[in-house]
Amino acid sequence: MKRLTAFICAAAMTIGMTMTAAAAPSIGSLIPEAPTVVSGNIPTGYTLTVQDADTSSYTNTTVVTVVDQFNDDTVTMSVADALTALGVDTAAEIRTQNGVVVDVTAYEALTPFVDLAITDGTNVEYTLDGEVTATLQVEVAKDLAAEDLLLMQVNPETAEVYFVDVDEYDPATGSITATFPCLGPFTVLTNAAL
Repeated sequence: MKRLTAFICAAAMTIGMTMTAAAAPSIGSLIPEAPTVVSGNIPTGYTLTVQDADTSSYTNTTVVTVVDQFNDDTVTMSVADALTALGVDTAAEIRTQNGVVVDVTAYEALTPFVDLAITDGTNVEYTLDGEVTATLQVEVAKDLAAEDLLLMQVNPETAEVYFVDVDEYDPATGSITATFPCLGPFTVLTNAAL
């Protein structure tokens, strides 16, 4: 009996060691970390970057909690749940940065929250004078309709939520150009009702 148990344990260990782990995709595979700046006041010596959400750098504790929960694979949090937690009345009329009325409850996330930030190679910062227009390659946004895409951004200091229109979109590459009102966490949304 001991030999059989030892054989089964050895077989299980061998199988376990040869299996590959299934992990969540890295941010680099969803959105490359070096967006192209179209316009904006990026300080000299700094570059715009997209990186995994670093909630330890946020000053607003509500934003920390929402982004952590939204990105946690063990927690089920919809876009509407996240907005409610951030104090947004989803029953009220909600407009994008360009004034378009949207039903945010009809949207679902294509990506986790990721950070739009500036870096000098050592330091990462979330403050910028004015808005920045950037082009991002979003792999999971390929072959979708431009009118179904929307970006949701949260100011990591104030918890203000912005709905950012897509200025330009290439469905063949997933390239999205948008004007971000601030730096901080954002997610790419798609209209699931259509």
